[in-house]
Amino acid sequence: MLQVLAKAARVPLFAHVARTDWRFVAQAWRASRGVTGLTSLTEVVLMASKILEFPSSLSGAVVECGSFKGRSTAILSLACRHAGRKLHVFDSFQGLPEPSEQDASHRVLSLNEVHHYRKGGLYATLDEVKRNVAAYGAIEACDFWPGFFNETMPKFQEPTVLAFCDVDLVDSLKTCIKHIWPLLRDGGYFFTHEAHHLEIGHLFFDDAWWREAFDCDAPGLIGAGSGLGIGLLADGSYGSALGYTVKNPTIRRVSEEDGFQV
Repeated sequence: MLQVLAKAARVPLFAHVARTDWRFVAQAWRASRGVTGLTSLTEVVLMASKILEFPSSLSGAVVECGSFKGRSTAILSLACRHAGRKLHVFDSFQGLPEPSEQDASHRVLSLNEVHHYRKGGLYATLDEVKRNVAAYGAIEACDFWPGFFNETMPKFQEPTVLAFCDVDLVDSLKTCIKHIWPLLRDGGYFFTHEAHHLEIGHLFFDDAWWREAFDCDAPGLIGAGSGLGIGLLADGSYGSALGYTVKNPTIRRVSEEDGFQV
């Protein structure tokens, strides 16, 4: 393990977190090895690094929608404990709901694949997730919200600094965005684990949907189409499943007279 951590320390992402807490890096690596999951260690540590960047003076929770067996939950909970934040975990713990016709299959152009979904897929029980988080994460930093998103998310009203959605279906993602986006602080991050899915990426550029939901233009998605370039793919290119957008980021504007202005 020491060789793995030493190698990781040479990667800027891991080095940034390691400067904060080497123990966190070791615990995150252990969780990635001990819990079955679809998120890579690099993907989750990237999100953890964003959690650790927020100043302690800025209040706000972290939200995860879709925990599967709890790999990302465990690692994010460690970051939340270190940052003094609460991780709110939303999942049906019954698997996926019945997909709509639109969500029955998604095109993943970067992998030249089509992913298919069915009711009950990606199932894990609440007890299984809690056991995994207790063994590999910081369960005391977590609040669990069992149930389908349309039942549980309207009850959540906490200011939020970062959200991570690994929900697979466009309809589920729309529900999450509708309830989380108004709570997300300016400058807060909204991550999705299906950035390489054509249907998911399209939602973040759908001005009509965003104007109807929030009276604003679509924010776009960094990593749309191929994911953030943080992992080596089978064809030799770089990508991942992860993408993100930022709510109301500071925008640099160009002036012919003054150059770049904040």
